[in-house]
Amino acid sequence: MIELEHSPLGGSAAHRFINCGFSFLEHRRQLAAKDFENITSEYADRGTGAHELGAMCLQECTEPYEHIGEEFNGFLVGWPDGIALDAVSIYVNHCRALMAANPESDVMIENTITLPHIHPLLKGTVDFGMATARGVHLVDYKNGEGIGVPAPNNEQLLYYAFLLIMSDAWLRDPAQWDLPAELTIIQPNFYGLFEGPETWITTIGDVIEWGQTILLPAMNALMSAPLEARPEATAGNWCQFCPVLLSCPKMQEAYTLYADAPEEYEVIMLSNAELDGYYAGRENARRFMKVLETTVQHRLVSGGDFESAKLVEKKVARVWAPGAQAALEKAFGPAAYAPKEIKSPAAIEKMSTQGKELAKEFGYKPASTGLSVAPLSDPRPAAKPRTNASVFARHIPEEKAVDTEGF
Repeated sequence: MIELEHSPLGGSAAHRFINCGFSFLEHRRQLAAKDFENITSEYADRGTGAHELGAMCLQECTEPYEHIGEEFNGFLVGWPDGIALDAVSIYVNHCRALMAANPESDVMIENTITLPHIHPLLKGTVDFGMATARGVHLVDYKNGEGIGVPAPNNEQLLYYAFLLIMSDAWLRDPAQWDLPAELTIIQPNFYGLFEGPETWITTIGDVIEWGQTILLPAMNALMSAPLEARPEATAGNWCQFCPVLLSCPKMQEAYTLYADAPEEYEVIMLSNAELDGYYAGRENARRFMKVLETTVQHRLVSGGDFESAKLVEKKVARVWAPGAQAALEKAFGPAAYAPKEIKSPAAIEKMSTQGKELAKEFGYKPASTGLSVAPLSDPRPAAKPRTNASVFARHIPEEKAVDTEGF
């Protein structure tokens, strides 16, 4: 089993506590009061299982497919809604290539590093790390879908690299500070858009400087803050995995704003400024709602009682009983079957590495058929409104010059 960090200032929380001090201090307060409720998600548990499979393959020189049907953290390898073989294979193959290129180097595989002499809460679990005579390699595997994590200036990667470097006396030597530190994120399940590991190259000296000038001062400031301290919460993409999101004033405010929003027929009467206020808070309201649903379900399963919610069986679609196929064929013939339809590029990508290659070769995006609204953080460029004239311009025949020679 992989040792989880269990540190409110651990590597997996770096992006959050560096940007939002409220999150750590509220978490610390709840831990001290013994009323903190730790609720894990299915996605996080599946990710832990995928990490365990990858670590076993690297340690025992096996391939992920050799573990089909085995259970890791409650999820079956290669089964629907289980651990995806192809995704873990991409991670394992990348790490193996690094090991093959550096056969004499020391390797860390799911190693938890603690450096209490530097800071009592400086702790993190390195998925894959390697120190060589030519520099440092650190690989972090992300199993989740839908939330892209970039490598450049990634606080979690820098945190783990700082741990790796500071645990090795040779790497701490200033003579090695110009050596490269190659920090890689592998996220093969990200919306089916995975094209390869993303590596950001910095230097050992830059990692140490970041740790000493940004990480440790932030950790020390939070640790020395009084228990009753309540800094202003700062919302951002680091809120995604905040353990105290339901206690966050920014999230509560956004949710309340939406809950008290005008009726649909009144919304069209709002000014642009009023609509802008609602739209700016919609992501925070959505995050609050998601955690609210998860927490209420957890409480109900644990025996809690709510006046506004109850547990119900999940909806299931009807299925055919044995013998139905023959009866349907007799009654309807070929019409009993749905027409065969090729899967979408996104579905093919999820099948295998070959599927990703074929989708990349043959899949394409046709011209957009319209405009949609997106937050300013969306990476797509802004589009201009289309007037009626521009929409129908291609349907208007070109005017031809009149021949006046005959007049």
